[in-house]
Amino acid sequence: MSYFWANLAGHLLITLILLIVFLWTVKNTRQNRWKHGYLIFLQVALLIVLLVQMGLYSIPRLLDTTTVLRSSYRMSSGKIESVSQFKDRIVIDGTSYYINPFSFELKVGDEVTVKYTPYAHYAYSLELEEDDNSVG
Repeated sequence: MSYFWANLAGHLLITLILLIVFLWTVKNTRQNRWKHGYLIFLQVALLIVLLVQMGLYSIPRLLDTTTVLRSSYRMSSGKIESVSQFKDRIVIDGTSYYINPFSFELKVGDEVTVKYTPYAHYAYSLELEEDDNSVG
């Protein structure tokens, strides 16, 4: 679970840095420090990047902290459709799940049961489903 906390801290740090740079650009705009007029649009671009970062990464992970602290995960089963290049995200039945790339060795086509957080879809655990097609 330390990967979840490190991931949360990293995304909060990125959000904080973007916020500081955005506030710096607002301050420079208010004091008319830009030498080129088009640089005023820098703060618009930074605001869009900041909102996307918060909406897609930071806020869902913050909302999932209560789920992680209570260990009340959701469960789903299915076949892995794709694994990202960095092995930090998998797709099961059209839904993306973030995984610890150092903990799981998965390949496309594996049948798995995943326990995950509801907002960020961070996979707490993955279990391979065994085939019960034994000849006896």
